[in-house]
Amino acid sequence: MNKMQKKKRYYIILNPHSGRGKAGKLRPKIEEALNQKNIDFNLVETQGQGHAEKLAQEAPPEFDVVVVAGGDGTANEVANGLMKNPRPMGLIPTGSGNDFARAMGIPFQWQKAIDVLFQNQEKRIDVGWVNGRYFPNGFGVGFDALVVQESAKVTRLRGLLIYLYAVLKSIFFYSSPNLSILLDADRKIESRIFMLTVGNGVSLGGGFLLTPNARNNDGIFDICVIHHLSKPQIFWHLPKVFWGGHVKIKQVEMLQAKELVVKSSEPVGGHVDGELVEMNDREFRVKIFPKALTIIGGISGV
Repeated sequence: MNKMQKKKRYYIILNPHSGRGKAGKLRPKIEEALNQKNIDFNLVETQGQGHAEKLAQEAPPEFDVVVVAGGDGTANEVANGLMKNPRPMGLIPTGSGNDFARAMGIPFQWQKAIDVLFQNQEKRIDVGWVNGRYFPNGFGVGFDALVVQESAKVTRLRGLLIYLYAVLKSIFFYSSPNLSILLDADRKIESRIFMLTVGNGVSLGGGFLLTPNARNNDGIFDICVIHHLSKPQIFWHLPKVFWGGHVKIKQVEMLQAKELVVKSSEPVGGHVDGELVEMNDREFRVKIFPKALTIIGGISGV
């Protein structure tokens, strides 16, 4: 580590509840590791939903890097704050899914993530926006939004098992809505849609590779449209999402666009990076901001 890196000051935003309380338990170890590396830092804990965004937006100017110690939801909040208060963003993943860390080539092990942080490889990535909310990784409508809602109720499982349980539970009472999807104002899809994923990163839901070819610095979204599936078809095709094999089934369209408008005649659930987002006037308006956020990441990802 050179002298210039040692002079950097790090503002660490830790969500003690991420990973079902994992981050809170790790705090002493994280602080000890940073002190051993002679890092100049200040660590603050979030106090509830929305607090991470506020902390990032109000991060004191003397800090050079804002670091998230949390999961995808906390990273989403911090990214929203940094869109108004620009600073490089680091990540120590401690959540249940960690899909954004996966997209950025950041190890899930917190010790290795700290090592990546101080290698200081800065990358400019695209940022999505929907109905007033920014998202660095992905946006989903339909089935996966219901899964997000159900996974929040799970208390005894950890990691991917949370999402698998929520998926299996959701299958039995989900009904595909009729959606109208307008892409870049020149292509329209009207159909019963099982789920729609707008990917800036490659995965959502703790490793579901819904947009396996997405690149988060190419200025365009990868979009996965899964048309209506029967329950037997869902069970048959669902495992393929883990390795991206779903892209070859006939009910799936893989598209690209910079903007899209999703409309529904009925209320439909949506989420950004695993956090539920409100529908405005029964529509979602989505657009991309190319290379709008600086991330300190690993070698892979972009």
